[in-house]
Order: sequence, then structure tokens, then C-alpha cells
Amino acid sequence: MKSILSATLQSIPDLSIVIKKLSDNNIKYGLYAGAYVSLITSNRVPTDVDFVVADEDFDKLKVLFPHAQLKGDEKNAGGLFLYPSEDHQIEFMAKATVDMDGSHYNFKMTDLAWNNTSLMEINGINIRLCNPIETILLKAMLQRGADKGKHDLEDIEALLNFVTIDKNYLSKRLLECGQDERLLVVIRKYNLL
Repeated sequence: MKSILSATLQSIPDLSIVIKKLSDNNIKYGLYAGAYVSLITSNRVPTDVDFVVADEDFDKLKVLFPHAQLKGDEKNAGGLFLYPSEDHQIEFMAKATVDMDGSHYNFKMTDLAWNNTSLMEINGINIRLCNPIETILLKAMLQRGADKGKHDLEDIEALLNFVTIDKNYLSKRLLECGQDERLLVVIRKYNLL
């Protein structure tokens, strides 16, 4: 598992610098999504790294990375995104909403989500990981398939072979995210509740 992140740190040189800045400035963040799946399942070396950041810390990121590219807005683009490197290999997301098939969800680094992150040390760098539930929830919200170059449900299945789900925490996060039947169908499919 650590070898995937070690390879990622080597393939994305700015990543270790970015992670150190996050830690030094007490930014509430967590690694999640495809890079998290890759790390946990060792199924591939990710080509980019996604972090979710607490809404209240997003402005701090803009100060820490003054030359970063900023995309999106809270009302139209599903959230705010910041890319500290020109190649967009590192992405920060905050104030996120997911609108899919008539459903509306909030996907944020809340205090509850922050309190359920963990630290992993790789090559002398401490990187904060989201609880696996964050990645599962986002992929259950999006439900993108191969037609979009994604494999959200397959990624959920892959993760479930490696992680243990805290069902109590999942129930609380479902309420925070705005659960509905569309989301619950996926959660029930994998017997997570």
C-alpha cells in the first residue's frame, strides 16, 4: 500500500511540498477518491491526487498557493477547486455539491469527516487520509461508468475488499450529505447499512 503512495510522491514532485504546507498551516484536508482507491487497493498508480478541504480553510489555500488556478463557484460548478500546479495533478475541492439525476448532495469536509481522518507516514511525510466512507459516498453519489471514463461502482467494490466500514459513522455522514433513495440504493447494494 505504501509503495503506491511512495511512487505517487515521486511521480508528482510538488506533492510532498504541498502536503508539508497543509500540515504546517493546520489545513483540514484529506486524500480521497481515485488516489485513495489506488492507495488502499494497490490497483494502479494514480495520475493525479484529490484532496477535500474544509470549507473554512479554502481561503487559506489561496494564500498558501497564490499562483494556483482556481475553478468553479459554489452555485454553478458544484464547488470550488484549486490546482497548485499547472498540470492539474493535484486538486483541492471545497464547498462541494453533487447534482445527479435530480438528486442533490453535499460533499464537504465537515467536523465529523475531519475527526474521522487518519495519518499515514510515507517517506518521512505525514499525509492525511479521509475515512474510506468519503470515497464510497462520493462514488455512490456520482455513479459514473466506463462511458465517462470512470468506474465508480467498481471502485466501491474494490475498496470493500480492503476496508472495514463503520456503519454508525456512515449513517451520520449520510445525514450530513443529504441522503435520498438514489444514494441509499447503492449503499444497500453493498450491505453497508
